[in-house]
Amino acid sequence: MPVPISDDELTRTTLARQGLLARSDDALEDVVGRVGGLQAQHADMPYVALWSRRAGQTIADLEAALTRRSVVKATLMRSTLHVVPSERWPLLDAVSGEQRAAAWRASARRAGVDLAELNAAVRAFCATPRSVDEIEEHAASLYPGTDVVGAIPGGVSRAWWRLASAAGGLVHVPPSGMWGSHAAPRYQDGTVWLADRLPLPLPQLAPDEARSLAVAGYLTAFGPASLADIARGLGIRGATAMKTALGGLDLRTYEARDGRVLYDLAGGEVVPGDTPTPVRFLPRWDQLLVAFDVRERVLDAEQAAAVYRRNADVLPTVLLDGRVAGTWASERDKDAATLRITTFVEPSAGARQEAEAEGLALLRYLEPDAPQVSVTWVEP
Repeated sequence: MPVPISDDELTRTTLARQGLLARSDDALEDVVGRVGGLQAQHADMPYVALWSRRAGQTIADLEAALTRRSVVKATLMRSTLHVVPSERWPLLDAVSGEQRAAAWRASARRAGVDLAELNAAVRAFCATPRSVDEIEEHAASLYPGTDVVGAIPGGVSRAWWRLASAAGGLVHVPPSGMWGSHAAPRYQDGTVWLADRLPLPLPQLAPDEARSLAVAGYLTAFGPASLADIARGLGIRGATAMKTALGGLDLRTYEARDGRVLYDLAGGEVVPGDTPTPVRFLPRWDQLLVAFDVRERVLDAEQAAAVYRRNADVLPTVLLDGRVAGTWASERDKDAATLRITTFVEPSAGARQEAEAEGLALLRYLEPDAPQVSVTWVEP
């Protein structure tokens, strides 16, 4: 029988596993892996996410890890960009690539393109770093006269790129991932870029085994979680695939207040509901706000519209008392940097003081050369 778990226990357990109850002193790669990777759609966001989770974190630390290839940036869970430990990349790439290939296989078939053959050819072409333009030109040259756009219902931009990269295998190479870099990304075969970091040839895992290992990693970072949470977080489609993946794990179950069954690894600990929660600033698209199907463990439903925008953006947020209590933005002019906090509710005097101290520290991290830094509030 599932064990009841309170809302406060669920919130604090999630924050603890995300490194948001206490910053970790562990190695950067270990922290990134334990929290399930870092969302990386925006170049600077992983740096903010890691600063809120790791003690003494500097921008140079993450840049060095990307350069020495102990972490890597790639399109993985939910077909979105993440920074993950290099040793975890093959597993996560295999699971996400399987899902993306399944989504694009029908279009490829209509175009007369063998998706696996195309992906293999493109990975060979990307033995050296290539731009999207170069990859598309090469892919099209392999199928002269083929109209892939017409084979995709509704049309799509970058059609050759989408088919060529669907099955995975490619990673970003610097300067992509570097602080402040908005250069067009270049891609390389991950087994080439990470050759010194991976056991080659890579072990071949059956799809069910790979999904099971990915689910275990998700629960380590986000559990306890429902089947729908796990499926959304990892981007896995199909109830049968999810149930098979769970069947390969030693699990315990909980019952949330709303009656949902939540799964966790048998050794996972539940944090007491009265555990103190520090103020934390989360970046745009932080995984805490996108890796669940039901997000009420950290965000009240009535505040969701202020965080999740119609253009699919997810704003930077501030956690007060363990809940998303507002959004934030930083501004910089010649002489000063300002952090503006827009709150949903009136913070207590203690929370306000703590948020201001944490906000000033964040500004010094973001704008180390600013002569002046300040925090201002936009009242609810």
